[in-house]
Amino acid sequence: MKQRFSQVKSLKTLVSDSHNNILIILMNWPNIVGKGNSKNMMPVELKQKTLTIAVPNNMVLTIASKFVSVIINKANLCFETESVSKVKFEMKPEFFKKAKAEKKNAAPHVPEISEEEIYQKKQELIEKFNLNDNIAECAAKIELLNIRGKNEQ
Repeated sequence: MKQRFSQVKSLKTLVSDSHNNILIILMNWPNIVGKGNSKNMMPVELKQKTLTIAVPNNMVLTIASKFVSVIINKANLCFETESVSKVKFEMKPEFFKKAKAEKKNAAPHVPEISEEEIYQKKQELIEKFNLNDNIAECAAKIELLNIRGKNEQ
């Protein structure tokens, strides 16, 4: 029984330790900075009442620095005492996803066009504009893809 009590006591010390207050900040981060901002700012450390926040770039840093007092007030609402008195920002782009790069790597959707549709459009363009065979085929594919793409949106 005595050993069990000492384990509970040490667990309580671990949880109440100021170094672990960052866990409380992490769990409440979307409420502190807002859901959208929580994707562009990440709490890293809470040490000696200074909350260190990682940001991906200068733009986020500039905007976030205007709301330091709000961040401090909302962070302190998570604790019974004043645990945050200063905020420090660090640029850490490697901490954040590169959403634009992921979108670029995704293969674009290309609508299906039958050979018959291409042939018919090609013949129409040859007759209408007196194009050569290869140019008419390329133009037919482009026009059909453009029309099909607009219809699918």
